[in-house]
Amino acid sequence: MKKILVLFIIFNFFSCSLNSPLSLKKAPVIGDTTDTILNHSTWGKPKNKKIIVRSNGNDEEWIYEKGILYIKGGELTSIQEFNEK
Repeated sequence: MKKILVLFIIFNFFSCSLNSPLSLKKAPVIGDTTDTILNHSTWGKPKNKKIIVRSNGNDEEWIYEKGILYIKGGELTSIQEFNEK
């Protein structure tokens, strides 16, 4: 009986966490598109954006409280996370 109860609790925990909207979001990784960052990452919408216009396309810096995301051609190329104090 104890094994069944433990399995039920574990299953219930995982099924709840899998259905949670937060569990579907992940930290941004190099190669993510801007759409993925905005709609499917834990970072979401930036506080500020800096756009650098170049002859071969635009570079963007998305500024957050936790760091900066560097985007080139609509794709994440670098992440700078700030140290938490």
